[in-house]
Amino acid sequence: MWSSEGKPADTGANRQQLNSTLTELQESEFEQIFQLIDSLLPFEVCLYHQILPLKLQDNQLSLGMVNPEDSGALEYVNHIVSYLKGTMNTQEITDEIHRTLLSKYLSHKNTSDLEAKSAHKLDTDVPGVESVNTASQLHKSSVVETEVVEIPHPQSNFQPTNNVLETSAIPEAPIVLLSDLTVLQVQTPELFSPIEALINLPPKKLLEELLGRVLGGGIGRLYLERQPYRGRIIWSDNGVLQSILEDLPLSIFQGVLNELKRFAAIPLGIVAEPQQIEKECQYQDSRLLLRIRVMPGTNGEEATLQVLRGAALKFYQQQQLAHLSRDVIGISQQLSYKLHELQQKLQLNPHLKSEQSEALFTLTRLVEKLDYQVKILTDNNEK
Repeated sequence: MWSSEGKPADTGANRQQLNSTLTELQESEFEQIFQLIDSLLPFEVCLYHQILPLKLQDNQLSLGMVNPEDSGALEYVNHIVSYLKGTMNTQEITDEIHRTLLSKYLSHKNTSDLEAKSAHKLDTDVPGVESVNTASQLHKSSVVETEVVEIPHPQSNFQPTNNVLETSAIPEAPIVLLSDLTVLQVQTPELFSPIEALINLPPKKLLEELLGRVLGGGIGRLYLERQPYRGRIIWSDNGVLQSILEDLPLSIFQGVLNELKRFAAIPLGIVAEPQQIEKECQYQDSRLLLRIRVMPGTNGEEATLQVLRGAALKFYQQQQLAHLSRDVIGISQQLSYKLHELQQKLQLNPHLKSEQSEALFTLTRLVEKLDYQVKILTDNNEK
């Protein structure tokens, strides 16, 4: 175990082999793991260090590790746990369990994304947004247009504090995945305001500055937390707290949240259920994913913005491809079944015309070829 001061203790007695199979885990246990990935240990950190936050109870974190002897991972997580003034114990998990749970996490995040793919159009009221294309509009043109969002360049003097985002229960939200490419352009660093002056900025400008900073690191994350009479905005990078804007007037806090809603094409009215938008963007010649979530909290609406890039984005894209492949296989199989059913019905028709028979034969051959091509695509994806 590691104490809140960062000193190693005897972890031998605390390490346990995770004997429970995935099927034995309760739904609530999956939910807590997913919530901890959302709020404590970001996805890419879990992927890179081969760790999983399994449980947080009474300020004690149970950490699943593929390699319990990885001192670098232990030191990294202990740095975060120290903010909680807590302790942690480790449990050894297999590589298969680690990858399967991360896949389940992405599946959990991607629920209903295909059905909602073209349900929203981005609002152009957000500063710097010049044009937007929804997924449905992309089918109308062979040229994919881009949306340009201008945001400031990050600066390096954001100072960390000793506060931390506490874990809270987050219900599942429908996801809209916007498939058009957004190009994020930055302004010169000289345009950045001093950190102590951020609280005095109007909501639009404040959001721009926050976006500029969060895009400049690794797996950046913003958490807009509403308190009874004030609000605060927490910025972390790769799971490490960077800074907190405390005691924001609720008018400023709500203004920033509304600007974030506009950017994510979420209605400005109070949300009754969590809503989430995922959008792939291009930033400094590299791809990244913005995951924006607005949800009701204890004191009112709250929001998070997470930036996925690098290995996390690659893993996410692989999971998206796997989901699409399964959908295509299902559609192909259903088409084959329906075509076979049609064939049986037509064979009972004594007045079947020759052109109908020929059409049926042609369709059957096309479906067989389709099945073959789908198999090639899915086999390559599995590799």
